[in-house]
Amino acid sequence: MTDLIVLPLSAASASLEVVGGKGRLLASLAGAALPVPTGFLISTSAYRDFVDTNNLAGSILEIVSRVTPHEAASVELASARVHSLFEAARVPTAIASCITDAYTLLGEDEPAVAVRSSATAEDLPDLSFAGQHGTYLSIHGEAAVLDAIRGCWASLWTSRAISYRMQMAIDQRAVAMGVVVQVMVPSEVAGILFTANPATGDRSELVVNASFGLGEAVVGGHVTPDTYVLDRANLELKKTLIGAKEQMVLPTGDQGTTTQPVPETRRHDSSLAEKLLGELAALSVKVEQHFDGQPQDIEWAVADGTCWLLQSRPITNLPPPPLRDVSWVSPVEGAKWVRRQVVEHMPDPLSPLFEELYLQEGLKQAMVDMGTDLDMPFDIEALFFDHGALFATVNGYAYVLMYPNKRVLFRLWRHIPKMLYWYATVVPRFFRNVVPLWRDEHLPAYLATIEQWKVRDLASTSDEQLLSGVRALTIAEASYWFDVSMVVGFAKLTDGLLNRFLTSRAVGGHLTSGVFLRGFPSKTLQAQEDLESIATQIRDAESLRDLVLTTPAGDLLDALTRHPASHAVLEHIHSHLERYGHQIYTLDFVEPTQGEHPQAVLLSLKTLVNSTGYDTRARQLAMAAERDTRVTATLESLGPLRRRLFRMFLGWAQRYGPHREEALFYLGAAWPTLRRLAQELGERLVAVGTLVTPDDVFYLKSSELRDAFIARVEGVACPDLAQQAERRRELREARKVLHPPVTVPVESRFRIGPFDLTMWESQKRNAGDTATLNGFAVSPGQVTGPATVILSPADFVEMTPNTILVCPTTTPAWTPLFAEASGLVTDIGGILAHGSIVAREYGIPAVLGTGTGTKRIVTGQRIRVDGDTGTVTVLE
Repeated sequence: MTDLIVLPLSAASASLEVVGGKGRLLASLAGAALPVPTGFLISTSAYRDFVDTNNLAGSILEIVSRVTPHEAASVELASARVHSLFEAARVPTAIASCITDAYTLLGEDEPAVAVRSSATAEDLPDLSFAGQHGTYLSIHGEAAVLDAIRGCWASLWTSRAISYRMQMAIDQRAVAMGVVVQVMVPSEVAGILFTANPATGDRSELVVNASFGLGEAVVGGHVTPDTYVLDRANLELKKTLIGAKEQMVLPTGDQGTTTQPVPETRRHDSSLAEKLLGELAALSVKVEQHFDGQPQDIEWAVADGTCWLLQSRPITNLPPPPLRDVSWVSPVEGAKWVRRQVVEHMPDPLSPLFEELYLQEGLKQAMVDMGTDLDMPFDIEALFFDHGALFATVNGYAYVLMYPNKRVLFRLWRHIPKMLYWYATVVPRFFRNVVPLWRDEHLPAYLATIEQWKVRDLASTSDEQLLSGVRALTIAEASYWFDVSMVVGFAKLTDGLLNRFLTSRAVGGHLTSGVFLRGFPSKTLQAQEDLESIATQIRDAESLRDLVLTTPAGDLLDALTRHPASHAVLEHIHSHLERYGHQIYTLDFVEPTQGEHPQAVLLSLKTLVNSTGYDTRARQLAMAAERDTRVTATLESLGPLRRRLFRMFLGWAQRYGPHREEALFYLGAAWPTLRRLAQELGERLVAVGTLVTPDDVFYLKSSELRDAFIARVEGVACPDLAQQAERRRELREARKVLHPPVTVPVESRFRIGPFDLTMWESQKRNAGDTATLNGFAVSPGQVTGPATVILSPADFVEMTPNTILVCPTTTPAWTPLFAEASGLVTDIGGILAHGSIVAREYGIPAVLGTGTGTKRIVTGQRIRVDGDTGTVTVLE
C-alpha cells in the first residue's frame, strides 16, 4: 500500500497519471539533483481510494452534471456541495498511516511543510490551471497535514476549476488529484522567474519577479514586485524596476501564514542582490535545458543565501519570438509604397496563398481587365507589372504603389497626352454611369460566380478543381474590389469636394460633409434592425433572456440549441448569419468570416437583450431629419452663387455616398464558399498525412498544393509541406506585433512630382508621446469618456458598452461593436474608410487615421474625441 500511496519526491515512476502535473515536474527536478526542498508525493490512487471508500464519485458527478455552464451561481453552488461532501468524509486509516509515516521521516518536532495540489490536468504546456487548486503553507503536525491534504483533494472541485474544465472541454470524470508535501523554505525573498520574456516572447531575456517573504505574495498578485531583466547570453542585468512591495507573506507561529506590511525603509530597496540574481539565472537555464529547452515558469525561494526551486512548468501562451533586424525597404528599387485603398482591409500580415492568388494574381488580372473595359490608352500589364507591381508586401504587410521608379515614370510620361484625352472623354461618361454599371452588371456577375461554386458537389470535385475554384473565386473577388473602388473613388471625390467647400472661409468653415451624408438607409442599419428584432424575441421569453445574459457569447449558440424554447430564435439568428455573415474581419481569406466566428454579432445581441434603449430605425429617421434641416439652413445662409455650388456639390456627394457602403457590403461575399472549398482540400491532405490541419492549405503556394495533389493520387504523403506551413504560420504570427509604417520607405511623403498628397494618406504622423493626436475628422460631434482598446476580433469580448472604441482599423465584421461604442478612434483610415461611414450611420463622433492611437491610449483611459476638428485628446 505504501508504494501506491506515498512516493519519494525523486521517484522515477512519478508520471502525470500517478502524481499529477506539479508532482511530475518536481519529481523530474529532484531526480536531476536540482535544489528542490525535501518531501514526498501522494499519488492519485490515494485520492481515488478516498473517494471510493466514502462513496463520493456518484454524488460528485450528479452535482456537477446539473451545473449550468458559465452561470456563476450554479457553479458556486455545485462547488460548495462537493466541498461539504469532502469535509464530512473520513480519510481511510491505511492512507492516513502511510502519509503520517512519511511526514514523520521529514524530521523531528513536527516540521512545517507546504502541502500543494497536483491535478492530472495542470502544469501542462497549454493548460496551466494556475491558481485553480489549493495550496496550504506552513502546516505543522500530522492532523493538520491530513486536513490540508483533504483540502487539496476537495480543491479539485473549486468553482474556478469546474468552470475551467468546462471551458477547456476536459472530462470531469477523468481528473484526479495528487498532492506534494515538502519542507517549508523560510524564505527571506521569493518570486517567479521566466526563462523567456512572457510579454514579448523574447527567448534571449530572463525575467525575474521578486519580493520579500514567501512567494505567495508574488504568485497571488498581492504586491507589485521588483522586476529584473537579464541577458540570457551572459546572465548580465539589463533592466531593473523596483516595485512598491507594500506587504509580505510570512509563516505564523502556529498554522498557516500571515500578511504583514513591509517596513517603509525597505520598500524601495532591491529585494535581490546581483550575485543571487546571477545564481538564480544560471539555475533557471539548467532547468530549461533539463526540460528539453522548453521555456519555463519557475517559482523559487532564497533562504540563508541558498536558492531553492519550488515549482517549474512550461510558460503557457508564450508569444512567438520577436523578429530581429526588421527593416521597411521597398520591394522594387526606387519605388515608394503606401498603406491605403484595398490594403486598408488587410490589417494583418498576409497568408501565403492569399498573397499569391489575390494580391499578386487577382488584383493584377482585375486591373488589366478594367483597363481593357475602360479603353485605357496604355497597356497596364506592360507598363507596371513588367517592371515591378502595383501591389506588394513588406514584412508580410500589403502596400500599394504610391510612386513608381524612374523607368515606369519615363514610360508613363510618354502616355500623358493620350491620358489627358482619355480623362476628358471617358471619365465624365463613366462618372455618370459608374453606379448603374456596378449595380446592374458587375455585382450580378460576381454573385453568379459565387453561386456557381456554392452549389458544387464537393465530394465529386477533384483536388485540381477545388484549387481552380479557390482561384476563380479569388479573381472574382479581386475584380469586384475594382468595381467597388470605382464607386468608392467617386464617393471620395464628391465627398472631398463638398467638404472642402463647407470648410472654406467663404462658407464659414464650421460644417463638414459628414453632417449631410448620414441618415440614409443601408445594409449595415438593416442588419442592426434585424438584431434588434431578435433581441425583442429573446426578451419576450424570460427563460431565453436569462440564458442569453448569463452565457458567454462564444457558447451562446450551443446553449440556445439545447434550450427547448429557442427554435424560432435560432432560426432567426441563422437566417441573420446567412444574409450578413459573409462580412469580413480582414480581406485575407485565411481568417474566418463573421458567419463562421459570429462572436461580435452575439456580443451585440447580448447587449441589445440587456437594454431596450436601442432603436436604429428611429435614430436613422432622426439623423435624416437633422440632415434635411441642416441643408435648408445652409441654403438659406448662402448667397446665390455659393447656394448653387452647394446644391451641385451636395447632389454629387449624396448621389455616390450612400452607394459606397452598399458596394462594400458585398466585399468578401466569395469567402464563405472559397473557405468551404479550401476546407475540403485541406481535409483530404490531412487524411493522407501531408498536412496537420485543414487550414494549412492557406500557408502553401498553389504549386506546392499541386505537388501534394499528385502525391495524394499515389497515396504518398508530403510531410515537408506541413513543416513549411508551420514555419510560415509562425512567421506570420511573429509579424503581427510589428507596426507597419504608413509609407515605405518610412521617410517618404505621399508626393507625385511637385505635388504633396499627404492629405490622401490613411494615417496622420503623430509623435509617440503627445497628449493630442491628429487624425481625419470623419463623423461630426464630440464625446468624452473611457476608451476600450480592441486590437483584433479575439478582443471583442473586452468591448465595454458606452465607451470609445479604439482600434487599428475596422472592416465590415466589426460593425456590431458600433452599437456599443460612444465614439471611434482608429490608427488607419480616412474620410471614406469603413469606420467613417458606419460611424456616421450610428451617429457617433469618429476620428480615423491617428497612426498611433492604439499605442498611445490604454483601456480605461479618459479621452476626448472631436469629430469636427479631427483631434483625440488623452485626458488621463
